[in-house]
Amino acid sequence: MNFENLLDKLLGQRELIHEVECAVCGGFEAYYRDPFTKENLGRACEFCWEIQTFY
Repeated sequence: MNFENLLDKLLGQRELIHEVECAVCGGFEAYYRDPFTKENLGRACEFCWEIQTFY
């Protein structure tokens, strides 16, 4: 399974809000929201695979 597939399963449809430095690995951590409701869904780092959902 690749990272995008994992995000699809955990977060579903999403749009990128912004990116910040990842506190775990120093890479880029992306924040996502639902494209329709604009509800924040979670954050994820592709480099260390750290994913947090907000629901």
